[in-house]
Amino acid sequence: MIRVCCRYWLLCFAFALASLPVAAESLQYQVLYKGLLSAGADLPIADLTLKSRKPATDASYRESELSASSQAYDYVESFYPIRYRFRSWYQQDLSNGVAFEYHRQKRNSKIKHRLVYLDNPNEPFVTHNLVTEGELDLPALLNGSYRRVSEVSGAVRFDRLGLLEYVRAQALDTGRVLEVPVSNGKTMMKYRVSVEARETVQALGQTWQALKLRFDGLKTDKRGGEKHTHRPVFIWLSDDARRLPLRAVNRHALGIFMIELKQIADAGARLAQLPGDQ
Repeated sequence: MIRVCCRYWLLCFAFALASLPVAAESLQYQVLYKGLLSAGADLPIADLTLKSRKPATDASYRESELSASSQAYDYVESFYPIRYRFRSWYQQDLSNGVAFEYHRQKRNSKIKHRLVYLDNPNEPFVTHNLVTEGELDLPALLNGSYRRVSEVSGAVRFDRLGLLEYVRAQALDTGRVLEVPVSNGKTMMKYRVSVEARETVQALGQTWQALKLRFDGLKTDKRGGEKHTHRPVFIWLSDDARRLPLRAVNRHALGIFMIELKQIADAGARLAQLPGDQ
C-alpha cells in the first residue's frame, strides 16, 4: 500500500516545484509523510533537488530539472526505492513549453525513459521511448542547440514541471484563477490554479509572507464533464519578486505528503536576500 502511496505522490508533485528564474540555481527539499503508516509522526521518505539553468547563452529556452531519491532513507529503500528525474524545457519568455523528459529506474525493473515534444504545430504532444529509439534530440536540448522546427501559434501548453514556472511569471493576487493545458505524455489535461490566500510560512529559519495556491488537474470524462485526475496540491510561493516555492502539501487517503524547503544553493548574491534582509 505504501508503494501506491509513494507513486501517487510523485505523479502529483512532479510538476509542483520549479527552481528560481536566474542563471543557475539549485534548491533542496525534503519529502515527509504523516499518517497511518507512520503512526502519526512526520516520516522523511525522500530528498528532492531542483535546478534551473539556461543551457547556452544563445538558447531561446530554459531548463528546469527535478530529481527525487530515497537513497538516504533505508526504510524506504528496503521496500520501494525512489529514483526519478524530470526535465522540462520551455521558452525563455514562458510563452510555451518546448519538450520534457521523464526517467524512472526501479529495482528489478526496466528503466522508463520518455522524451515528449510540445512544439509540434499539428499535435498537442508527441511522445518517444528513448530506451528503444535512442537519445533523439535530448543531447541538443541539454547543450542549448535544439531549434524548433516551427512555431506553435495560439496553443499554449506545458508539462507539469514547467507549469509552475509559467504560473510564477503571472501577476498573482488572491482570487486569481489560471487555466493551463498540460500534457503528461499520455494525455492532455487542464490545470486550474487558484490563488487562495496570503499566509505566513516558516522555512529556512525565517518567517515568509506567502501566497497559497491550489492546483487541480482536470480531464474530460465520457459525458463531456470535468473529472479530477488527483487530489488538490497546495503550494506556498514567497510573496515577493522571486516567487520561491517554500512548501507543498497533498492529502492522500493514507495520510499527508509534505515537501519542505531545506537549502538554497544560489549562484548569485541573492542567496543572502532572506526575508529579514528586505
